[in-house]
Amino acid sequence: MGTGCYNGRIVTAPSSTPLQTDRLLIDTLRSRLGAAKVLDDEPARTAYSIDASIYKLTPCVITLPESAEDVAAILAAAREHGVSVTARSGGTNLTGSAIGEGIILDTSRMRRLLEIDAERRRVRVEPGMVYAELNRHLAASGLWFAPDPSSGEMCKLGGMLANNSAGPHTLKYGAVKDNTIAMQVILADGGRLTAKSYQLDGIELARLIEAQPWVAELIRLVREHRDLINSKRPTVSKNSTGYNLFALADGLAHGRLDLHQLFIGSEGTLGVTLEATLQLVPRPERTVTALLFFERLDEVGHAVNDLLALGPSALEMLDGYTLDLIGRAHYQVPAGSQAMLLVEFDDGELAARPAALLAVAGRYRLSEPPRIATEPDAQAALWAARKAIYPTLYRYDAKKKPINFADDVVVAPDRLPELIGYLRRLFDERGVAVAIYGHIGNGNAHVNPLLDLNAPADVETMVRLAKEIHTTVIERFGGSICGEHGDGRVRAGFVRAYYGEELYRLFTEIKRLIDPTGLLNPGVKLSEAPLTAHLDAARFAKPCATCGKCNAVCPVYDVEREESNAARGWYHILTAPDYRYETAQRVVDACLNCKSCRTVCPAGIDVSEVVLQRRSERPNPRAGQIFRWLDRPELFEPAIKLLGWSQPLWDHPPGRWVIDRLTRPWLRGLGPEARLSPAIALPRFARRLLRERHRALTEEGGVGPGKGAVAYFHGCAANYFQDGVGDAVIRLLRRTSATVVLPRQRCSGTPIETYGHRELVRRYAQENLESLLRFETVVTGCASCTFKLKDYAGLFDDPAWRERAAHLSRRVRHISEYLAEHQAAHGPLPLTARPAASGGSERVVTYHASCHLRAAGAGEAPRTLLRRLPGARYVEMADADRCAGGAGTFLVKQASMARRIFSRKAEAVEQSGASVVATSCPACMMQLATGLKGRAEVKHVAQLIDEAWE
Repeated sequence: MGTGCYNGRIVTAPSSTPLQTDRLLIDTLRSRLGAAKVLDDEPARTAYSIDASIYKLTPCVITLPESAEDVAAILAAAREHGVSVTARSGGTNLTGSAIGEGIILDTSRMRRLLEIDAERRRVRVEPGMVYAELNRHLAASGLWFAPDPSSGEMCKLGGMLANNSAGPHTLKYGAVKDNTIAMQVILADGGRLTAKSYQLDGIELARLIEAQPWVAELIRLVREHRDLINSKRPTVSKNSTGYNLFALADGLAHGRLDLHQLFIGSEGTLGVTLEATLQLVPRPERTVTALLFFERLDEVGHAVNDLLALGPSALEMLDGYTLDLIGRAHYQVPAGSQAMLLVEFDDGELAARPAALLAVAGRYRLSEPPRIATEPDAQAALWAARKAIYPTLYRYDAKKKPINFADDVVVAPDRLPELIGYLRRLFDERGVAVAIYGHIGNGNAHVNPLLDLNAPADVETMVRLAKEIHTTVIERFGGSICGEHGDGRVRAGFVRAYYGEELYRLFTEIKRLIDPTGLLNPGVKLSEAPLTAHLDAARFAKPCATCGKCNAVCPVYDVEREESNAARGWYHILTAPDYRYETAQRVVDACLNCKSCRTVCPAGIDVSEVVLQRRSERPNPRAGQIFRWLDRPELFEPAIKLLGWSQPLWDHPPGRWVIDRLTRPWLRGLGPEARLSPAIALPRFARRLLRERHRALTEEGGVGPGKGAVAYFHGCAANYFQDGVGDAVIRLLRRTSATVVLPRQRCSGTPIETYGHRELVRRYAQENLESLLRFETVVTGCASCTFKLKDYAGLFDDPAWRERAAHLSRRVRHISEYLAEHQAAHGPLPLTARPAASGGSERVVTYHASCHLRAAGAGEAPRTLLRRLPGARYVEMADADRCAGGAGTFLVKQASMARRIFSRKAEAVEQSGASVVATSCPACMMQLATGLKGRAEVKHVAQLIDEAWE
């Protein structure tokens, strides 16, 4: 884990031992920030030791500032104790610039949108704002922040500014540096300034120089070295290597100091961003997208020049070998094509674009006519191959992973095919599989070789290839070694070779001018450390890509905004060689088991499954008492019915208050915060269980698995709650002429596994498999039951049981899937509009997508049904796919966290204007009813369809 702050010290002779340094610094930080904003336990240090690069550096301490004052306090403590500071936001950086051995300053909680100025097309925002969330906030104004990195769902504005990020549409709209107006920055010495464009003869600059004398020296240095700077100016369209002195020289030549351009792309080595004012552009109203498949790679460069003349907004390329890697058949890629170009146009003269595109295409040997799309779904299908590269590469080989070390080179666009040819020969000679793709409109190639960093030969190959590729790009192609990913640690050793000794010396002089003690992000951008220093080979033995996609959908991270309370961090904490439950218990207990991470992970990792495995090593004893009771239906079911009969006597505010007080000490056995809060909207407990109400359909009632019979797996909730869901599902199945059977069944196991009792889950799974495999179709009404029944194979090592589980998985349908399939086969369901409520107002229905139903692959079926619901207008609410925080009994176990998670969902429901929120999960229904407090009606999808059926 490293030795603590000593490794992060910026002075050469520490005056105290490493342990003393750690304790004194941490105590200082806690006294100034508060304990909640300072983390130094093993889980936090493990989580923050990595980003999306190939490196690992364990920090001494992690700080979570929420304001500029917090940042100033952190920097002051760092100066006092001589410890370095690494600013971090999303941790999606590919080059190692978001990790360090001193203090990590995570700006993720500084995420306010401070101001939108639609008239001037500007937005002022803090660095912790996620790029995609910013654009969602801007959608109503018809504007967007155009630089669009592929990590846009996870990356944050602070990191984008630090790297000068770009993406596919940079071709038209430029990179971050082209879309930034000003930055509020705090320096290593605590001084604050506004980095923007200043007139050289203006009073603002004079005041700035008075407050920050180094600015005058900066101007002098750039002027003095103007000829040197201009002689080393990159000739390609994208460059993020070194410091952007070229923009400073250009500005000075025109009577201004563009100070923000120095900080953009500086990767946190010169200052920490507190906020930024960004330039916005109108959101495109229409787009045209096309795919062109070339039979000859050498024709692509000429075609690119022709296509650029048409003014595309994006121009992307995949070479033939990359098309092989992602699977030609899956994306309908012609067998003989040697390259694919994706072209996109937006707004402007769109009507003329297809004809002009076809005219260009006619000059070249294509494998098939261009595929052109104007509708969003069809366009998404065309982008699918481009977006599938990284996920596919991570699943390609168990040991060899895509390694980013020469991943961001830039050449003239028409020379990119020549570069690809050179790279293809180079990697073929070394016997290395490689994907080559990128933004060909800018000449920016992403090069992802597949290597095993635990094999010394592959590490040596990486070192040799890095030197050879970067040298060739510089000397033969006159290109740049970095277009948009930053230098970080992976390219810091090549910056001197790229610019030469004199300009490199100027870079170091400017770094010392602004950060004299080297406090900020040492080892990044300007460093002599070898490529392999701090290489994290052990991590590459795991399947995780550390890309951070899981964090983007993790409900706990959404409210906590720190890496040790996030899916990516959990995975690496729980799989660390030195994992101990005693130090990591808070991590083991934190996960909701929502499966959202599994849904988005490019490597197919289910972080919640790793959490459940760790919980199974320490099953919760109090939950075990409950499950032993559940295992005795002759005792458990009468108790449920007693609750149902007595509910009017206790389910009111005074009664619930008493119950909360009486049960709280016992429930704390589930977790320190567990309670049956009076605020929870409990469903009606059943006075007669579902199986009693429909005894004629049960096996104990004499019905068996006859030919064509459909098994209804109702699960616990529909049986024990009288909420109408189970009855609605049964009526719907009968209306489709199905012979409905309620087979013998046990709990699917989801709530039991949540508390670590996996052996009981396995026994119940075996009983359910024996019962349900007698039926060809098994229908569920509960999202969690649907997922668990489809996922039983993971419980077994025995191949025979795994095969049986796989058979069941193929037979399970959620009621929404069943009805959607019935509708597709037999025509529209005979639905009629529900009578309008008094006042005749329109019935607006929205949908909360239950996490487990989405993980089970049934995310669209409920929406398909709801869109056709007569007499109602379906509205897709924002964040429909985000967890609501119910998660079975999570709203009991961690009530305050559940409320915080739900706040985002509540806002989305309100913005949708819906009077009805549909869902497909009992826990979600309870959480929605609890959080919405009557502001909207909560219904199961089956109930809405049942009400509308003629």
